[in-house]
Amino acid sequence: MKLKKLKSIRKNLISLIALTVLVFTLSALGVFTWLENMAYDSRMSFSARHYAPSEEIALVLLDQESLDWAKEEFGWGWPWPREAYAKMIDYFNRGNAASFAFDMIYSENSVYGTQDDEKFAESSKNFGRVIQTIFYENDDSEPTLPILPLRDSAALLGNVSSSLDSDRVARRSPVEPSATGEYGLSISSYLVKNGTIDLEKIPRSWKGGMYVRYVDDLSRFAPYSAKQILQSELEIEESEQRFRNEFGMTEASHPELDRSRYRGRFVSESDDDFIPPEQFEGNYVFFGLYAPGLFDICATPVSATYPGVGVHLCQLDTILQESYINDEPIIFTILFIFAAIIGGFLLGASISQAKISSLVIKTLFALLICSAWVAFAFAIFFAGWIVPLSTVIFAFILSYITAIFEGYMTEGHQKRYLKAAFRQYLSPAVIENLIANPEKLNLGGEEREITAYFSDVQGFTSISEKLTPKELTDLLNNYLSAMTDIILAHGGTIDKYEGDAIIAFWGAPTEQADHAKRAVDAALACQQKLRDMQEELTKVTGKPFVQRIGLNTGKAVVGNMGSRSRFDYTMMGDTVNLASRLEGINKQFGTYTMCSKATMESAVKNSCEYAFRPISNIAVVGKKEGVQVFVPMSQYEYENTAEKRQIYDEAYDLFVKGDFAKAKEKFASNEKDAPSAKFVEKCEKLIQNPPENWDGILRATEK
Repeated sequence: MKLKKLKSIRKNLISLIALTVLVFTLSALGVFTWLENMAYDSRMSFSARHYAPSEEIALVLLDQESLDWAKEEFGWGWPWPREAYAKMIDYFNRGNAASFAFDMIYSENSVYGTQDDEKFAESSKNFGRVIQTIFYENDDSEPTLPILPLRDSAALLGNVSSSLDSDRVARRSPVEPSATGEYGLSISSYLVKNGTIDLEKIPRSWKGGMYVRYVDDLSRFAPYSAKQILQSELEIEESEQRFRNEFGMTEASHPELDRSRYRGRFVSESDDDFIPPEQFEGNYVFFGLYAPGLFDICATPVSATYPGVGVHLCQLDTILQESYINDEPIIFTILFIFAAIIGGFLLGASISQAKISSLVIKTLFALLICSAWVAFAFAIFFAGWIVPLSTVIFAFILSYITAIFEGYMTEGHQKRYLKAAFRQYLSPAVIENLIANPEKLNLGGEEREITAYFSDVQGFTSISEKLTPKELTDLLNNYLSAMTDIILAHGGTIDKYEGDAIIAFWGAPTEQADHAKRAVDAALACQQKLRDMQEELTKVTGKPFVQRIGLNTGKAVVGNMGSRSRFDYTMMGDTVNLASRLEGINKQFGTYTMCSKATMESAVKNSCEYAFRPISNIAVVGKKEGVQVFVPMSQYEYENTAEKRQIYDEAYDLFVKGDFAKAKEKFASNEKDAPSAKFVEKCEKLIQNPPENWDGILRATEK
């Protein structure tokens, strides 16, 4: 006995090691790369909402408001004269900012002339802490450089080339310099202020570069618009000019003088509009484009349309706050996979011989374990570590399934037998639902919103009287099979057959948000199929073979109804009864497919491709309140009956108002329109027997 148990343990251990090797090999081959990327992005998106960016970083954006303001104030089109950027540099020079990095490449001379570039270069040189941009299309390409005056006047050049994963998402940014010695825009900004950087303390991804700790939105950096910066600089310049003109001295040399007396025309009288340049002292300032059609975007873990300048801000923020993210050592990955496989195997083995209730409970426990691992992965991400998420969960589930497979092979035989037997009596959807939820094999129901379907063949009694039992059986089987196939293909559940009548519904046992649309699609598809079969069926019946269909949407009780020894999965309630009534009411209007307003509205809400012709407001037998009813039809049929529908609507309006004589005349003029012909008869009856309190609602007198 001990030897047998020892062999079993050794066999299981070999299986567990084999599974570990399999999962790790799949991981190394990149099978889980897409899932792991998505898992990484979800963690980054979650953590991005909780990280506050460094106050040492400032962002200036050239937005649409700035473009509009410059156009109105100075007549600047796009591109702006580079003198505008020179003034911004002067502004940050006044404020003693740590650096000013441009996330845009000035690779061609200014369209405003050489002098424009010289002003830009002069301000840049005077400041001495400007970073201009360089870009490599790929590792082997020549870089795109700024023009020589801007290149020579810049403190450093910053490389803005991206490190993209295979799905084109920027999760990492370069740390090492390019082939020609340029660092990224963020590290260049750091170097301009600090002179040196200890790259050894920055953890690298095994794919290269460093992981960037993103914030969820650039608004977290409290960005300033280019308009605000330019307004403030222009106000300072104009104020200084006024001081020179009036006192022969500058404000800068006499700061005790009151600038408010000399406020310029570029801002309003509110002090909030002026931003003191000293506010940016020691700040790393970035400039980027954020106007429609101008700004570059890239896909990041937190957004598919993240402004490109945000990648550089967040990389510098990660460095400043040392909020680094690390790949875990490979040995830990292997151990995590092995532990997950052991846990999944033990849990699965404990239920391989158990009852279904135990299987459900322990499957829920398995999901709880997976959820706990997800929670752990999110928590440790805040601490700066990445653990494999989908890989470990896959290992756990694979081991779990492997452990219960043997139990499935033995105990599942009986389940498959029952499934095959019940398929003769219940719809596949019901069977699957019952197998997944065996507790539903009890009496009882639940309230659900559904769409009920009733159909009946016109004059079937007279048809059946002329046929032999075999002919009648073949006819019904042929007709019911064709209609059933369509209903099931549209996701419907067959409730029952009552002779030639078909009763079905959508929205249960599985939930279907578009159940009304499915029902309408199925009803019109059934009518079209019946037209296609007409020649074949007429040969048997000797007369046209047509059906009437009624549809209604609303709350109903669905579930197992019957006795404790025999029951059916069916529907009950007013919603169901009304659908049945609408099928019969077709006769009163000469129509063949009718639905309630509730069905129409729900179908349209779910992008139904059909049109709906309003017919009447009718109260069915046993009800006082009226129901608006409609005939669904194809868009082609709807458009080609526009004239008839207009006449009908005008006549119906007269009918509702109680002018039955004029309504009759109008209905009678609408030739070859079945509902109009039926209303002529109704008008005649009402003219002969005028109602005492007419409210415009027809009241059915028969089912």
